[in-house]
Amino acid sequence: MPRVCSTLCLAVALTFLGAGRAGAATIVVSQGGNLQSALNAAQPGDVVTVQAGATFTGNFVLPVKTGTGVITVRSSAADADLPRAGTRITPGYAGYLPKIRSANTAPALRTAAGAHHWRLLFLEFPSNELGQGEIVRFGEGSSEQRMLAQVPYEIEMDRVYIHGDPLYGQKRGIALNGRSITIRNSYVADIKAVDVDSQAIGGWNGPGPFTIENNFLEGAGENVLLGGSDPAILNLVSEHIVVRRNHMSKPMAWRDPIIPTPAGVAGTARPGAGALPPGSYRYRIVARRPVGGAIVGRSTASAEAGADLASPGAVALSWAPVPHATEYRVYGRNQYWSVTGTAFTDTGATGTASAVPSGAGDKWRVKNILELKNARNVTVEYNVFENNWDNAQPGYAILFTPRNQDGLCPWCVVENVTFQFNIVRNSPSGINIAGFDWPNPSAQTNNIRIRHNLFSNLTRSLGGAGWFLLIGDQPRDIVVDHNTADFDGTNAVFAHGGTASAPRLITGFQFTNNAVPHRDAGISGANFASGNSTLTAYFPGSLVTGNWLQGGTASRYPAGNRFSGSFAAAFVDSAHGDYRPSAGSVLLGGATDGANIGADMAALLAGISGVLDGRADPRPSVPSNLRITR
Repeated sequence: MPRVCSTLCLAVALTFLGAGRAGAATIVVSQGGNLQSALNAAQPGDVVTVQAGATFTGNFVLPVKTGTGVITVRSSAADADLPRAGTRITPGYAGYLPKIRSANTAPALRTAAGAHHWRLLFLEFPSNELGQGEIVRFGEGSSEQRMLAQVPYEIEMDRVYIHGDPLYGQKRGIALNGRSITIRNSYVADIKAVDVDSQAIGGWNGPGPFTIENNFLEGAGENVLLGGSDPAILNLVSEHIVVRRNHMSKPMAWRDPIIPTPAGVAGTARPGAGALPPGSYRYRIVARRPVGGAIVGRSTASAEAGADLASPGAVALSWAPVPHATEYRVYGRNQYWSVTGTAFTDTGATGTASAVPSGAGDKWRVKNILELKNARNVTVEYNVFENNWDNAQPGYAILFTPRNQDGLCPWCVVENVTFQFNIVRNSPSGINIAGFDWPNPSAQTNNIRIRHNLFSNLTRSLGGAGWFLLIGDQPRDIVVDHNTADFDGTNAVFAHGGTASAPRLITGFQFTNNAVPHRDAGISGANFASGNSTLTAYFPGSLVTGNWLQGGTASRYPAGNRFSGSFAAAFVDSAHGDYRPSAGSVLLGGATDGANIGADMAALLAGISGVLDGRADPRPSVPSNLRITR
């Protein structure tokens, strides 16, 4: 029955549930209510229902509770108005979600040390002040969390909408530094920054396991990053990680300067209106505004405009307003003047000495899509990774590169990773694998399996090398099997590390049953010719067979590979993204296991069905309580 709310209730109403476990309650938080008091009052098994469409501003904390019953925090909206289980939420549901917002740079929601058994459902988390910090923080990435006992655990985020500010972005959507954390069916967007790396999901001080499933994840620096900063917990490696059926992307508009270039610049001579001597005067306009944090960004300088003075006077300038610009700099006579409007008159007064900024205006800082720097026992499958370009890094979409960032993590490692049945598309290059960090030493990358993936439109037009695989500095036991890769660079595989007289060896390398163009160099390495020369130097004892290295020369490679035919003819319609083998294709039945060379496209397409629109996993589940009658 309802409990009458006193002053101490702080506008939080409790209703006991007859259908749940004994003592379970629903705690209702309405507009103007105290959400933190509700979180503090909730007990295992309770549901905290937060008013749909209302905004709750603060820095809320999930506290520690005794017991293992899950506390659910959710929207008051009816389930019938919200996406069903297994279906991704989208921004279109924002009207049904309560907004939990930080008014400063601290997280809108974080966990207390050791907090556990919380479920977040049907909530919206807008950006922090000027896009700084992280919106949701599970665990601590700093020395505040130095022991496993301090790590939060058993936390689930399901059908939650997190987003940065369209103008200012956001450094990080979710900080993932916990244990047994699940993020599924959620939508994380507009995570972007100018001067720092930004991630939709980033973690470095949590042991795992982590499940990241059926989300839309949009991040400029990295969509998902595990590792990078040295963990404060001794010997910690994040492990038992599943990344499945996510759509990870970056808007191609992020490749352009953030602030549009001023247009419509015009100059008019004003004889007698100033002290400028006779002559020709030319100016360029730069628009400026805050772009997140303490950074004020700039546009590309405008086209030049001005006027000629036949007698002493002034030059009046005007231009079209740039959306959201907070000021303009007018450059001319090797100096600039700052104005807030869209007009300026140079009367001959002295400005600030400066040359016109060269190059494009400020852009969001882009690196890659998925990066593992300290992770073990990872499965990445049935995801779509798309849109990456050369910016703060050369543009590899996927990185398996251990990182001992500050010299405090010599145990950091990337090992036991399965990357399978994924689509990677529209990126300068595909995968970068490094064996060891430098200059701070790390453990050795090992046991990476890359199988049945499609890499398409890996292209130099996005600024990078246009290669399928970069590998070097001595990883071991790398298996690349049954992949299809379409790229326009010179190399399918490029090896590096060491010197011409002592290359760093990559042992246990298998490159089998892949469908790739050979291009100019195929499998090659620094200081060595393509084919057998590189394989002998960098990959002793390697297995390279069953591949279609289209256009290559058979004499340069081990026996058992194919080279004839055109790349386009091998597929149904590769120009439009259909990489199923065509009738009579050289790929049919040519693999060492009797299957087709390249990715198993039927299995891949079935596995990613629904990923782009966030539908539930279409693969059939194993039936339970099955009875056979006759």
